Amino acid sequence: MSDLRDDQWFTEVFDSHGSAFSLKISEKLLDVQSPYQHLEVYATETYGNLMVLDGCVMLTDRDNFLYHEMIAHPALFTHQDPKRVVIIGGGDCGTLKEVLRHPGVEQVTQIDIDEEVTKASERFFPVVGRIE
Repeated sequence: MSDLRDDQWFTEVFDSHGSAFSLKISEKLLDVQSPYQHLEVYATETYGNLMVLDGCVMLTDRDNFLYHEMIAHPALFTHQDPKRVVIIGGGDCGTLKEVLRHPGVEQVTQIDIDEEVTKASERFFPVVGRIE
């Protein structure tokens, strides 16, 4: 699916902050317009695979754990005895993986509007959602 030049970069610009984040990409792996959003996956030179939704970075192989751990663990560690958890969004399944590390959790319900995100994650980010 790659249609990129050798010097291609993905850049997300934050106009209101006067900054940007860029990663050098080697290949476009997926480009899908779902009923809800534009989903792209790229292979990068230093961060592994990169998922982009509507032009915004969602996750990379290299640093996704930071996001998922910080969403799941602070809430679960501050709750006295979490048994049932609801995850709104989280189609990449990384937060689900972290929630399931808590042995007292008996039930998890994950709700995401876009099945394409979960499909792309299973295909291009298998470690993110792999329950160990």
